[in-house]
Amino acid sequence: MTFDHRHTFLEYVFGGCEIQLTVALDFTLSNGNPAHRDSLHYLDLNRNEYLKAIRSVGDILQYYDSDKKIPTLGFGACIPPSHNKASHCFALNGDIFDPECDGLDGVISAYKNALNNVNLYGPTNFAPIIELVADMAEEERVTQQHQKYFILLIITDGIINDMQKTIDQIVRGSTLPLSIIIVGVGSDEFTSMDTLDADETPLFSTRY
Repeated sequence: MTFDHRHTFLEYVFGGCEIQLTVALDFTLSNGNPAHRDSLHYLDLNRNEYLKAIRSVGDILQYYDSDKKIPTLGFGACIPPSHNKASHCFALNGDIFDPECDGLDGVISAYKNALNNVNLYGPTNFAPIIELVADMAEEERVTQQHQKYFILLIITDGIINDMQKTIDQIVRGSTLPLSIIIVGVGSDEFTSMDTLDADETPLFSTRY
């Protein structure tokens, strides 16, 4: 019988490893039309729920990030020139090959720009975003001499449409130097989030 030790986030931090924060934002239509006051993406940024979440959670997490270069991604929106097909993983700065933004201010600036350039659509799929960051963590080949830890912050309004694929990627990520933080905004149903934390029932994947 073989036992594998899974290191905790604090073990990585105390070991002096480099932390990479990635932010992913939900641009699905269930958030409401940004032009309307009840939208979670309301264009009046003083009433924008996503911006509040980015600032409140990101302000804490950014200090763990070593170089303050934060890849910022979106999912669930149509990216021009497309009008009827959603992208489930796109860079808010327009460059998927280099999605990094300069600190939290850069993240907020990219978010504001995206609001004016994408069309909210759907469905809500988490798996492509988690898979991308898991790929990044897997490719790092972390060793005692080269330590790096990844934090993925997902901000969403609730319902997940690719639950099993999301579970597959979370199970895969459990063997990697990766933590996933999911923050819910609005007043929708967040029962699926309780399932994903696996506090009561462990997640099971037939793929991994």
